[in-house]
Amino acid sequence: MKKNHTTFLLICNVLLLIVIFTAFYFFKSSSTDVVYVDNVKLFNGFNMSQDLGKINNKKITKQKKKLDSLYTIYSILRKQENKEKALELEMQLRTEDQELKKMNEYLSKDISQKVWTRLNQYVKEYGIANQCKIILGTQGVGNIMYAQEEIDITTKVLEYANAKYEGN
Repeated sequence: MKKNHTTFLLICNVLLLIVIFTAFYFFKSSSTDVVYVDNVKLFNGFNMSQDLGKINNKKITKQKKKLDSLYTIYSILRKQENKEKALELEMQLRTEDQELKKMNEYLSKDISQKVWTRLNQYVKEYGIANQCKIILGTQGVGNIMYAQEEIDITTKVLEYANAKYEGN
């Protein structure tokens, strides 16, 4: 009778261990169903952001050079006390400065919109391919203030997005 009781306890302990390991495995794998990406790192590391930024920086640099040249001429005219031409150039300087600000603002919004449209598509594809139930975005200013690093998939999503962007 004692031998049966010991065998019974051994079987119960083995079953209990199996249940514990199964539960641990289930909860461990389901905890990765909710993951997050760092939006700032994702945006800044995305090759498309960098490519569009380079293109737009050339446009902005060109406008800045034009503005600098006008300012140099304006300074010379003021030193020569050519008030009429200086006043005329001052108005042009203001117009060109406003143009630069508008260009900068438009290009910044344009880049953001294009990049986020593409990134959202890639994040969705990544989530489907990797069976994620939810992918949260964080910027460290509200949505997610803390999360375990194990569920940060920013690097994986960034690699996936850059590979897709490059045609791979």
